[in-house]
Amino acid sequence: MFPTLPRHLLVGLGLLAVSACAGSEPPTQPDLGADPAPATPLALLTSNTWTERAAYPNLFGAIGLAAGVITDAVGQSIVYALGGTDGEGGTGVVPTAYNVATNTWSPKSLENHVDGFNTNGVGVIKGKLYISGGYVYGEGGRSFSNALHAYDPATDILTRKADMPKFTADGVTGVIDGKLYVLPGSCSTDFYPAPGYCAQGPIRRLYRYNPATNLWVAKAQAPHYHASGAGGVINGKFYVAGGSGTANLDAYDPATNTWKTLAPLPAAGPARGAVLLGKLFVVVGSHMYVYNPATNYWGTRAAPKWDHPAIVKVSLDGQARLLAIGGVHEVAGEVIVNETELFKP
Repeated sequence: MFPTLPRHLLVGLGLLAVSACAGSEPPTQPDLGADPAPATPLALLTSNTWTERAAYPNLFGAIGLAAGVITDAVGQSIVYALGGTDGEGGTGVVPTAYNVATNTWSPKSLENHVDGFNTNGVGVIKGKLYISGGYVYGEGGRSFSNALHAYDPATDILTRKADMPKFTADGVTGVIDGKLYVLPGSCSTDFYPAPGYCAQGPIRRLYRYNPATNLWVAKAQAPHYHASGAGGVINGKFYVAGGSGTANLDAYDPATNTWKTLAPLPAAGPARGAVLLGKLFVVVGSHMYVYNPATNYWGTRAAPKWDHPAIVKVSLDGQARLLAIGGVHEVAGEVIVNETELFKP
C-alpha cells in the first residue's frame, strides 16, 4: 500500500513540473527552501545511532524510490535516487544525487526520467547504475514494467537495455563478478500465458543479466518468496531476507546455482537493508537486525526514525556507514518527505 497524497499537493507538484520544463536549462540545485543542514562531523557520531541529514528534495518521487552508490574521483560516496512516485499516479522522476560528504542533493538532467517505483532495486557495475522492473502508471492505471535501464553518472545519460524476461516488481538486486542478479517479488498476470507474464503474482525465479552481452538468463528458483525483501552480496553469495509475510533468509551460490535457507529474521514483513562490514543489516518495521554469516545469527541494532524505501552502504571520511533515504510522513495533515538518516555501526 502507498500513502495517498492530498490533491492540493499534486496540483502544486504539477505546476512545479510545468515550470521546470519551461526553462531551457535543467536546474543545478534543488530548491530546498533553506540552506542544506551541515554535515555532522564524523567524530561527533555515536556508534549504533542514526543521525538525520538533508531530506530527499522531491516529494513527487519520495515513495518507492531505489538507490545506488558511486564513488567519485576524490573517493566520496555519491548516492543516486532512481524512480519513485507520488502515490497518486505520478511517475517519471529524474535521477537525483546526494553527496554524503557535503550533505547536499542535486537533480540531474530532466531528459533522464526514470519510470517505475517499487522496482527490483539497483546494481552498480563499472560505474553504471542498473535498475529493473517496477510499477508504472498509464491510462489503464497501474501496471508492471519489464524494463532495464542503465544510468551513467559520468555522462548523465539513461540507456534502455535488454528487457527482463518477465514483467516484475518488488524485488532485490545484487552484483556478483560484474553480473546483475535480480530476484523479483511480484510478477504480472495481466496477459498470461503471453510471453513475459506469469500464472500467479508471487515469483521466486532468479534472473541474471550480463552487461557484456546484454542478455538475461534464468537461474534457480529461491526456496521462498521475498516480495519487498532486502538483500545483498557477501563473499560472492547473494543473501535475500524477509518480505511480505515472511521472515526467511535464503542465500544463493552462483558457483553451484543453488540456494540455502539460513536462520530466519526475528520478525517477518517488508524489509529494506544493505551489506555493511561483511554483515547484512535489515530493517523490518520499527526494528533493525544484523546477520552475521560466520555464525548464522541475527543480532539487533538501533532502527531509523522513519520508514525509508531505500537503504545503501556509503563511506564518510573513509568509514563505512548506512544511508536511508526517501519515504514520507504527515504532520498536521501535510505530507513531508522523511529526513535522510545516516547510521554509524
